[in-house]
Amino acid sequence: MAVVVVAEVPQMDQSFYDEVSARVMPDGQLPEGCQLHIAGPSGGGWRVITLWDTDEQFGQFRNEKLIPAMEELGRGELVAPSTETNPVHRLIMA
Repeated sequence: MAVVVVAEVPQMDQSFYDEVSARVMPDGQLPEGCQLHIAGPSGGGWRVITLWDTDEQFGQFRNEKLIPAMEELGRGELVAPSTETNPVHRLIMA
């Protein structure tokens, strides 16, 4: 079942987001299982909204790529942002 993941990272800024993204999504390519990625500033931090085919695919990406990339950049304290995962009931796109 598809899931939407909303991550709020209070201490993140665009520069750090761009550094992490370059490592985990080279050339802007979405990871396997990710259908949608939206990111932008939010209340002094950064919000990332993604749509995944399954919760397991998100978990694998987070554990195997995202967290290691953040740790390599010396920002390991940000690896557990406020993340909410919910099933998708309906998705309509243009």
